Amino acid sequence: MNLTDRLAARDGSAQRAANEARSPATGRHHRDHPQERLVTVKLRVHGALLEALGPTLYDANMTEADLEFRVRSALQAAVEAEETPLSSAERNRIVSEVADEILGNGPLEVFLRDPKISEIMVNGAGQIYVESDGRLSRVAATFIDEAHLRRTIDKIVARVGRRIDEASPMVDARLSDGSRVNAIIPPLSLDGSCLTIRKFAADPFTDRDLIGFGTFTRQTADFLYACVRGKLNILISGGTGSGKTTTLNVLSAYVGDDERIVTIEDAAELQLRQDHVVRMEARPANIESRGPRRFDHDAARQRTARRAVAARDDGDDGRHGSAPTGDPRAGRFGDRPDRAPVATA
Repeated sequence: MNLTDRLAARDGSAQRAANEARSPATGRHHRDHPQERLVTVKLRVHGALLEALGPTLYDANMTEADLEFRVRSALQAAVEAEETPLSSAERNRIVSEVADEILGNGPLEVFLRDPKISEIMVNGAGQIYVESDGRLSRVAATFIDEAHLRRTIDKIVARVGRRIDEASPMVDARLSDGSRVNAIIPPLSLDGSCLTIRKFAADPFTDRDLIGFGTFTRQTADFLYACVRGKLNILISGGTGSGKTTTLNVLSAYVGDDERIVTIEDAAELQLRQDHVVRMEARPANIESRGPRRFDHDAARQRTARRAVAARDDGDDGRHGSAPTGDPRAGRFGDRPDRAPVATA
């Protein structure tokens, strides 16, 4: 066989392979792009579900259990009506992902349910990282596109009465379980929207836990207990993720059940175990750029034995708060040097 014959034979083999890849009968095209096929089916099922349920999804009188039952029933019907051949595992995956999209937070829901994951970081639609046991790792899950990610962010912030748009492209919010949420969208975020969710333990830590972690010693815990019981002002300062809110939660357990507690937070995160608790959450400036009312003034007009607030002092005793700082010793409790914090962390 001369060179010309060999080239002709090679070109013929390449053409046959291309024809087979395009042919539905061989199934090769589907095997080459299984993810795209599932995404297409999932979008059709999602659309069929919205068409079947319609306004029922937004019925305020329906309980979460009833809504979940109706969604999953309609999902099963939509998947069974799908003509695309699907394996049992693929059907279950589609049902789970569409249910998470309607009832939860889309592709993030599986990580929110995982107790081993402490933080979720979304860097644009195609990149999700999680923190587990103190280690960061990228996961295979992604959003379909930027619009999909923005819908998820809008859903999260709307639940707590916040908004995010080009005029207000940053927001702090929380999930129903208290997990802390921060979102930044274009034009501030250059490579697509960014979303960070820091989860809190379902069972709050105690002082014994922090002693076991090496956060402080038993002597320090006893000293802080005496400070709280003595109604001294306490400021907990530290860098991001250093455990300020966790420590404040632990100190709040030292407050007696016979006292009234008022909490004021940018995003409600404290997990107080006492019964007599009034929780307040600040609001950002509204669309007319008018600032929110100062809650510390309102709280001062209520009967308050204890107040857990941001780092600000108006002269009341027994206030406990947290403030971010790179140097704990640099933290100041308002502008009153005579009422400096008795402890920093």
